[in-house]
Amino acid sequence: MSIPSTVKTTTTATRRVVLGLSLLPVLILAACATAKGPAFTQVEAAPAGMAQLYLYRKPALYAVGAAYAVTNVETKQALGELYNASYLVLPLKAGKQVISVAEGGFASPKTFEVQAEAGKNYFVEYDSSKGLLLGWGMLSGSAAKTEAQALADLKELRRAN
Repeated sequence: MSIPSTVKTTTTATRRVVLGLSLLPVLILAACATAKGPAFTQVEAAPAGMAQLYLYRKPALYAVGAAYAVTNVETKQALGELYNASYLVLPLKAGKQVISVAEGGFASPKTFEVQAEAGKNYFVEYDSSKGLLLGWGMLSGSAAKTEAQALADLKELRRAN
């Protein structure tokens, strides 16, 4: 006994509609919080007497529409927002700098230190995709990268500041 072709067509059409509707929230969220800056082209020289931090977030479905607040912990100065598939270029004073990334929601802000030396560039990837495993960003965090490692990631990102 075979299934009539009209039943097969209806089932296929229903699957397409359900798939399309399930992707709609992701597309809406992606449009809400995205970096509007130019695509990465090259590493810039650090400002005179300063260091420079490239803080980036690779594309991921987890928290695709979220913008994470980046702050200097000691001065409490807002440094920008880190979007999905974006990067920030942050000038830093020489010495120990403590940077905080707040995902919002139930996740507590994550901090990391940079021992900044004037004239140098530093690269840190913020990875929130691991947060999906426990929910609410509990496994999110940062990882220092070499310039070569970061360049491979940065070329697919847009500047957030």
